[in-house]
Amino acid sequence: MKKGRLEAFTDAILAIILTIMILEFKTPESFQFSAIYSQIPYLISYAIGYLFIGVAWYNHHYMFAKTRWISRRVYWANNMWLFTTSFVPVATAWVGRGLNEQGPEIFYFIVFASWTAAYFFLSYQLVKANEKDHQPKAAAAIRSMVIYRYIANWKLDLLQGIVTVVALVYVPALPMVIVVLMIVFIGARFNKDSDHLID
Repeated sequence: MKKGRLEAFTDAILAIILTIMILEFKTPESFQFSAIYSQIPYLISYAIGYLFIGVAWYNHHYMFAKTRWISRRVYWANNMWLFTTSFVPVATAWVGRGLNEQGPEIFYFIVFASWTAAYFFLSYQLVKANEKDHQPKAAAAIRSMVIYRYIANWKLDLLQGIVTVVALVYVPALPMVIVVLMIVFIGARFNKDSDHLID
């Protein structure tokens, strides 16, 4: 399969997911600026979800720019990743309505953990596809990504699990833990050549 077709499909699904997320933001009935205060928990949750998807998309684009063709396994791994990503608007909306409640936070963590597993599986399949296509530099570039190295390291995964369990004691901390782990330290650290790709 030509990769452009799958990239276009992925971009369309992610655009829909982001649109659904902003549609969950409710317009206040009052025209007083203070009426927006009730939406602040959702705005925080929305901002985290938006950054989460934005960082994921950039890394996704990098991996696919390095890849020459798409195997069936890559296709289905990408679909699995999109499926887990499609739950982000639900998790975001629920956390936005119950920022201090444990149920939404646990669901948010389940979505995040599922997304992480699906993202690693997709990355792994892309590495394998590039090795099979005799593209060792492309496979090495994907393996060298910070997000790939982090997810593939079981010790860091265990540490993340412990931090998350501890964060569940203080419920509002969980989304912030995800932001710090996934976006600031891992996902937002890109390979140096990510701004110089020619597709």
